[in-house]
Amino acid sequence: MKPTTIEVERSGDWLPADELRDKSLQLLDERTDVTLNLDKVDHLNASVLQVLLALDMEHKKQGRQLHLENSSPSLRQWFAYAGAAGQFDMGQQSVDE
Repeated sequence: MKPTTIEVERSGDWLPADELRDKSLQLLDERTDVTLNLDKVDHLNASVLQVLLALDMEHKKQGRQLHLENSSPSLRQWFAYAGAAGQFDMGQQSVDE
């Protein structure tokens, strides 16, 4: 089954945790891998990280993957500072490296 991609279109703004949570709950029922395209995200807050960690854990329990693609160098550094860089499949990286 083809992975589902969540496109994030909020350059320079927070990715709202409640919106990500709602989409994530819908996707858990679809039984597919999920790719979160972060190419237009400059930073995330801690509540989004909590949603991503919970989504990743649920996917792994179901034998699926959560992929984070096109993250900027600063966003990957943020994941590293948060202690979560190794938690996720970071997939493709941003072209602006």
